[in-house]
Amino acid sequence: MADISTTVNGIRFPNPVMTAAGPNVRSGEIMRAAIAGGVGGVVAKTVSVVAAEDRRPTIRRTTGKGLMNAETWSEVPVEEYLEDLRQAKEAAAAPGTVGTGRAAIPLIPSVGYKPEDVARLGALLETEIAPAAIEFSTHYTGKSHDPLVAVARSLREAVSVPIWMKISPTTPGIEELVAAAEPYVDAFVAINSYGPVLDFDPEDPRALLGTPDGSGWLSGAPIRTIALNIVHRIAQAQSKPVIGVGGVESGVDAIKFLMAGASAVQVCSAAIRRGNEVYGRIAGEIDSWLEKHGYSSVSEVIGLYRPAGATPEAGPTTMEATHGAVRRMTIGAAACTACKACLNQCVPVAIGDNATTEKAYILPDACIGCGYCQDVCAYNAMELKETAT
Repeated sequence: MADISTTVNGIRFPNPVMTAAGPNVRSGEIMRAAIAGGVGGVVAKTVSVVAAEDRRPTIRRTTGKGLMNAETWSEVPVEEYLEDLRQAKEAAAAPGTVGTGRAAIPLIPSVGYKPEDVARLGALLETEIAPAAIEFSTHYTGKSHDPLVAVARSLREAVSVPIWMKISPTTPGIEELVAAAEPYVDAFVAINSYGPVLDFDPEDPRALLGTPDGSGWLSGAPIRTIALNIVHRIAQAQSKPVIGVGGVESGVDAIKFLMAGASAVQVCSAAIRRGNEVYGRIAGEIDSWLEKHGYSSVSEVIGLYRPAGATPEAGPTTMEATHGAVRRMTIGAAACTACKACLNQCVPVAIGDNATTEKAYILPDACIGCGYCQDVCAYNAMELKETAT
């Protein structure tokens, strides 16, 4: 077995799969269920100084196994939610809560949204709960950088525990934002749900959510690639840890986030769709993937992703003159099984099949090197290679 523990800001998590702030952690009972399901850390539902409006219905299925939600922050007053947090912390600290010898599960409350709000809430939570860290959401604070940094500064001045800044995907200039916030925060969480979005049934074209116009926020698998991109950008732009969230449904999804630069991941939509056992299943799949690929720990894969190649220099308009070499698809004859799956998947019609062997081959002058055909080859017979001009 690999060592799947991870450390963020000196806090040890027995595995890198946390809950994400959302309806999957709306109560102490549900947080205890997440702990029983094998989660490595509990991030609680965001609280603010005023309880959120109840906008039922708040969660509906949408395209691509995603969820569309009208969730905001906790509909429970913070004073009442403190008891839920105490229940979760007690369960998280209990020896053997999740399997024999299981380590304690760190608890991270989430707060929002104005500077004065997070200062008050942070101080209250640090006193009453003594959390491992505190996350703060920027989802309803606007998109201008100065107010967002002001929230970070205010919470930093109010508490001594590590603070995590959760980034919204539509915030402009994310690299500049994290650089400005880095002096005040200890880690970044990316991303929050994406939106606003709209979906409905054309057979019954009424609003699916309880918002005034029926719009909501998109989460789950459809935002995974957006989240991966932003995690990588944040990891490259500054030196603090990053926690990835957005469409994590499997161990392979989590491995991608780790390779993109995350130190851990958070899960919400998958838990809503599949139940609290999903946390432990993802953690187990991480372990299996690491062992299968010869890695002994999570730390060995963090940040492994590297962009391909250098930026081509400006010059003549043809690919050959611009790059000096072009990347074209190649097909290994030994690996090709003549299954013909690639033949109808080539956008520029650059693949033929040999009349004798029936194996596929590339028409070099037609190949544009898009790489799409690789995705349909089940035998790893296709590879992009540079061809000198």
